[in-house]
Amino acid sequence: MSRAPDLQLPDSLRRVLPAARWERVTLGESGAGVWRSTRFVVKVQPREAFPASTLLQERERLRFFAGRVPVPRVVGYEGNSEREVLALTRVPGIPMSDPDAALHPERMVGLLARALRELHALPARECPFNMSLGIKLHLARERVAAGVVDEADFDDERQGQSAVQVFNALARRRPVTEDLVVTHGDACLPNFIVGGEYVEGLIDLGRAGLADRHTDLALARRSVRHNLGERYAGMFLDLYGRDLVDEEKLEYYQMLDELF
Repeated sequence: MSRAPDLQLPDSLRRVLPAARWERVTLGESGAGVWRSTRFVVKVQPREAFPASTLLQERERLRFFAGRVPVPRVVGYEGNSEREVLALTRVPGIPMSDPDAALHPERMVGLLARALRELHALPARECPFNMSLGIKLHLARERVAAGVVDEADFDDERQGQSAVQVFNALARRRPVTEDLVVTHGDACLPNFIVGGEYVEGLIDLGRAGLADRHTDLALARRSVRHNLGERYAGMFLDLYGRDLVDEEKLEYYQMLDELF
């Protein structure tokens, strides 16, 4: 098995994963340690109070999405009081945030818009995971009270604010209605894997579930703006469908993500 010093697989996963050379992956902000071989990905996450999501949540969502949208296949899962370990098949291709992908910004925003439209078009009644605003605000309040929110990582417009101030603003500005669809939950460019002319896979789905579509649109727009530029952020929304976009909700759900 791997000689990577930080990757210690439980026996149950050693039996199902072939011997491989494991490479540590530093891209992304999932909260888990990630290693990959040529065919597989292993994620390791310590048990902690009030995580943004758990690997068990990710396993259950991947099982739901299998056959509906392109996602990795779950190879195995093991959890104890100290950590969780999730083994997945590796999706071929590169993240949309990769510099090679960024050489084709118009194609990337087109693929992203199409992938999110297809995801959001899945039958909501079939999705068993409730990530609607009431649930998310409850989780956010618990994270704020526990002091686990990283205030140093706030977007520029909220630098210097406290997590309590952000939560209070969310409570005051809560939208009256929700446009509930099946969402990714962390729709940033690193979580969309492309190969050629297609999105080959969606990854890091631990926060997926029924939520307002702006949960995804807000984070996707911010990610496109950061990686590709303001022009392409607007193009992404145009390609997704401006008639479905509420600018106030985009700002609201971007602010909500600060607490996760």
